[in-house]
Amino acid sequence: MANAMNSYKNAITKESIFTALMIIMEKKDFHKISVTEVTAKAGVSRMAFYRNYEVLEDVITDYLNDCFAEYEKAIERVGLDNSYEVVLLFFSTFKAEKTLLLNLIESKLTYLLLDKCNTFLEDICKTIVCDKSYSPEKEKYTIKFLTGGFFNILIEWIMNDFNESEEYMAELFYEYCK
Repeated sequence: MANAMNSYKNAITKESIFTALMIIMEKKDFHKISVTEVTAKAGVSRMAFYRNYEVLEDVITDYLNDCFAEYEKAIERVGLDNSYEVVLLFFSTFKAEKTLLLNLIESKLTYLLLDKCNTFLEDICKTIVCDKSYSPEKEKYTIKFLTGGFFNILIEWIMNDFNESEEYMAELFYEYCK
C-alpha cells in the first residue's frame, strides 16, 4: 500500500510541475524559467523536482512520453492494420494538447516533439508501408518521409489554430499512406 501511495504522490508532483511549467511558459521565455520558479508555482520542493527530473526539458519529454503511451494504447484498441484510424488517433491525441504544443512552438522546443515522433512513429509508418512492394531503400526513405510528415502536418495544423477537423487532417495525411 505504501508503494501505491508513493506512486500516487509522485504522479501528483509530476503533474503539478508540468502544469506550473505550462502556465509559466505562456508568459515567459522557456530559457529564462528557473526550476525554483516552477517548483514555487507547483507548490513542491526543489528536491521533489530533482527526484524526477534533471532539467526542465525533462518535464516536457516525460509528458510527451505519456502522450505517446496513451496514443499507443488507443492504437492497440483499434489495431495497427487500420491505418486511417491510427492517423486519426494521432491528430485527436495531440489536439487535446494544444497548450503544450503552442508552448513548444513559441519556445522553439519542437525538436523535443520531433524526437518523440521519430522514435515512436517509425514503427507505425513501417507498418503502413510494409504491404507495398518497395525496395528496402525506398521503404526506408518512405518511412522517414511519413514520420516527418506526421510531425510537420501537426505543427502546421497547430499554427492554423486547428481550423480543420481531426477527420479532415487524417484523411489528408492518409492519402499519402495509400
